[in-house]
Amino acid sequence: MAMANNKRKCFTCHKENNTYTCEGCLKRFCSRHIPEHQQKLNDELSHIIIDYDQLKQKINEQNRQNHSLINQIDQWEMESIEKIQQKAQSYREIVIKFSETSINDIEIRFNDLNKQIQQLKKENDFNEINLNYLKSQLMKLTQELNSPLKISIKEDSESFINEISIIPSKISKFSKWKQNAITVAGGNGQGHELNQLDHPFRIFIDKKKNIFIADGFNHRIVEWRHNAKEGQIIAGKEEGEIVVGGNGKGNQSNQLNNPSGLSFDNKGNLFVVDRLNHQVGKFEIIL
Repeated sequence: MAMANNKRKCFTCHKENNTYTCEGCLKRFCSRHIPEHQQKLNDELSHIIIDYDQLKQKINEQNRQNHSLINQIDQWEMESIEKIQQKAQSYREIVIKFSETSINDIEIRFNDLNKQIQQLKKENDFNEINLNYLKSQLMKLTQELNSPLKISIKEDSESFINEISIIPSKISKFSKWKQNAITVAGGNGQGHELNQLDHPFRIFIDKKKNIFIADGFNHRIVEWRHNAKEGQIIAGKEEGEIVVGGNGKGNQSNQLNNPSGLSFDNKGNLFVVDRLNHQVGKFEIIL
């Protein structure tokens, strides 16, 4: 921050005093309130760091989820390969057994033909008819031996492997909105008055369309009731109503320290993310 001694009105206390200009927001603060302004900046940086850490955690979780999907694909691959190998080995055994049977049959007939040749040679009593017969038998055996096995492979159209598919989640297509927003809460500058907000973080809208706001740097939860006007949902009150907190920054049971989120259960109890107190507070509904 650039500092210059000038008696000007302090943005926080509105008193004439020596003030110092913040180069970021260009507002002037007295020596009493400039540390508070710096603390707000430090608190906001803390929020950014926490949001960054949460996003980093989500990225790591997403990477772990992707790793889990890859493991599933690897497991499917190994199981499929194992099934194929088992089937292939079974088919090999069938082909080998059929081939051995065919060869054995040829060998039996070949040995029988050899006996006939030896018998004719021993007796030395043969003619052209005998020789032609031997030639024809020898030719048949040669053709059968050179011919492919009388067996073939038929491909089945039905797979015995469980196929998998990768199905990306559908990304919702959001509607288009008008480009000019309507202010429904705050809009009266940064401040702690009931018609102002200071770094609001989260909102919750109930069934009656009342707006509950985690008013971070004001350390409170405020409610802005709604009312219909020209068909637009707007904040019906000029000011918000403090629901919880509003007793300054602190760690007492009636205080908050930079609340950043809120929710209700089905009984109407209010739960507040009390960020810089590192806790979630439950504020029970008064019946």
